[in-house]
Amino acid sequence: MLTIERIYPKQLDPNNVDDQNTLRIHLQRYRFAAACLSGERILDMACGCGYGTALLAELHPDKMLVGVDIDPAAIAYAEEHYRLPNLSYRCADAQSFSAEQPFDSIVSLETIEHLPNPQQLVANYAALLAEHGQVIASVPITPTLDGNPHHLHDFSKASFFALFRAHGLRPDQQFEQIQWWQFKGLFVKRQIKQHRSEGVGNAVLQYYRKHPLYLLLRLRSMLRYGFSNRYLTCNFRAP
Repeated sequence: MLTIERIYPKQLDPNNVDDQNTLRIHLQRYRFAAACLSGERILDMACGCGYGTALLAELHPDKMLVGVDIDPAAIAYAEEHYRLPNLSYRCADAQSFSAEQPFDSIVSLETIEHLPNPQQLVANYAALLAEHGQVIASVPITPTLDGNPHHLHDFSKASFFALFRAHGLRPDQQFEQIQWWQFKGLFVKRQIKQHRSEGVGNAVLQYYRKHPLYLLLRLRSMLRYGFSNRYLTCNFRAP
């Protein structure tokens, strides 16, 4: 089933340009993370169905990767479809996950905005890191609460960086992406979607009825960035 929360590449229509562009953007983030990885033990937190974790493991066969997600169905899918010798999966909550050994690099892409307590999440990342480790994380830096019911927080670049600075982690390399809005099918209502963003316009209108002032935030973002969402991926290191 197509959903705006998770991507299952093998279930996407290869002829649907919009969904393939969304997948491309997600894979670009993982390739950026792959270029930043250091050390032997790598954690991919909120790995979903495992396609990105498998890409990291494929590009770094010398490293041991662990993919973690809270959704048992996603983990089961990952174990069935994305298995590699240097890759394992665990079902756990990102905010309380613990490990016997620390990780040299933690990858956390499009995760922080989904969880109720971002500060607790990043504190756990800091606790899981080995000495001189790094976290490679991404968030949307334009408003998303109106268009994605799974998002609990909005971030700017400054507020994103502040989360990690509180734990002595400083931004290093940065990768910013633009995703232009998809207008086709925004207000369509049907049980089986033809692409991931279909029907999002209906949810947006309902959100503004409950939170009318949020429309001002959206308008300000549109004046600055046009009809687009912006995403920032960054690796954070200890000084």
